Amino acid sequence: MEKPKVFAPSRSKYLVFTADYILPIFLSLAVLTLGYVALYSPVFKVNNILCSLDFRPCDDPNLLAELNKLIGQNIFSLKSSSVTSRLTSGDFTIKNAELRKELPGIIKLELESVNPVVALKLVGDHTWIVLDSRFRVISRRETDPNVPTVMIKQPLTLVVGQPPKDEDVVSTLKLAQKLSDELFTVKTITLISEDNIEITLTSGIVAIFTPKKDELAQLRLLQVVLSDATITKGVSTIDVRFAQPVLRP
Repeated sequence: MEKPKVFAPSRSKYLVFTADYILPIFLSLAVLTLGYVALYSPVFKVNNILCSLDFRPCDDPNLLAELNKLIGQNIFSLKSSSVTSRLTSGDFTIKNAELRKELPGIIKLELESVNPVVALKLVGDHTWIVLDSRFRVISRRETDPNVPTVMIKQPLTLVVGQPPKDEDVVSTLKLAQKLSDELFTVKTITLISEDNIEITLTSGIVAIFTPKKDELAQLRLLQVVLSDATITKGVSTIDVRFAQPVLRP
């Protein structure tokens, strides 16, 4: 008896696309295209950097030069943590840095300065030069930093990241820091002369010190006077340059 023939379809000589082939190929091409556009298209290159330091536009030339290096880089391949770490480690005046990306090519950088300890202010000027605990210049501000301020009568040449070179000014800054730690009520300190320093307290009372005597002894004497409200009633000036304080209305 003759065996039944089994039908076996032969392979087509032509490439036939079906949904089983088209969908994976389409997805692969789409992923590759999107990846290429995201990483290599000029659309996603950094073209604008908006930088603020303590809520004011950044103006330090060295900082701006460093940020300009980011122009033209791909915004997706740019590592935010790497940029912020480089800025905080390379500049002691920057305490915190936060970077945000806005497509297609905008970077927003918000910087925060280190906390000021004292400040310098030229008599008659409306800006403050804030300094850190090592008296290094942090920045210039147009608002009161709420730290003891040393008033000076002559302009100084100051460099960001470095302390003032004038020894008298540095000595007065050290006194300002000591007074701030002990009194917490110091508003301004004015270097009148090499023998006379006037300290204005938040209460409005003016204390007169001399840098040529033990500053700590003068400070303790001032504290004793201020501790008695009956003594300071009606007093506007306390001179502690002598063994006994001199009170003036």
